[in-house]
Amino acid sequence: MTDDLVAINIQKIENAMATAGEMPTGMEAAINEHLNRARAARASGNNAEAIAITSKVLEQMEEAEKRA
Repeated sequence: MTDDLVAINIQKIENAMATAGEMPTGMEAAINEHLNRARAARASGNNAEAIAITSKVLEQMEEAEKRA
């Protein structure tokens, strides 16, 4: 179940990035870095860390979208 949540969060982030258009300087690189960390955590079986990382990225993306 937690593996599914990680996959869903990663997909949401990737979809948001694909449709976001222009992002502030450094934001895209930071998101990609977090995605890589989440994927690595997931691969090592640490789904709790992967969920924490992806959830935080989603929150930050939503906040950035509200400010835009």
